[in-house]
Amino acid sequence: MKTLITVMASAALMAGSLGIAHAADKHLFYINGCCVKGPSDPKVGVYDTIVTELKNSGFNVVFALRYDDSEKNIQAEVARIADQVKNLLAKGTAPEDITVSGYSLGSVTTLFASIAIANPKVNYVLLAGCPGPGARKFDIDYAKVQGRILSIVDIKDDKFGSCATRVANAATFKEITLDSGEGHRVFFLTDKTNLKLWKEPLVTWAKGQ
Repeated sequence: MKTLITVMASAALMAGSLGIAHAADKHLFYINGCCVKGPSDPKVGVYDTIVTELKNSGFNVVFALRYDDSEKNIQAEVARIADQVKNLLAKGTAPEDITVSGYSLGSVTTLFASIAIANPKVNYVLLAGCPGPGARKFDIDYAKVQGRILSIVDIKDDKFGSCATRVANAATFKEITLDSGEGHRVFFLTDKTNLKLWKEPLVTWAKGQ
């Protein structure tokens, strides 16, 4: 098992941490996908760009770059996010002002987080949807997934797919199907055309519009 390694991606992202003065009223937890090998991995720059885009959309973004994709570390990340969300709720933040979102393995982590948070009014956005036959296997109890769930999937994704038949107990569920031609990786592309495909519905959902 790899050693648990969870770090803040950069000093700039620290401005998105909880408790920073003048932070946005809308809180967004963003969870990265798998296979970031270390600080020099080019994926780090991509995630920096994505988080900056989300901050510029008016969110207090909370992001801790995960290098270790072990089951143990994923569950530790779930516990950390759930504790932070519950802390916000305890301080009076409306659940409608909190969104947890993740891409690929981050989408799996988001599903686990919804179970741990157990609040039907918190928002969740699953970027790539739910793991399919081509994805790593996880023991997700979909019957316990709850909240306002937005699933965004790409029709050519050979790893992840629709959540429509899995999250029947969610308070609210909506699924958007893209046909970007990029498949699973569309949620990791930062050019304006592909970024807009998933960022705009995420922002709309997180702001309750």
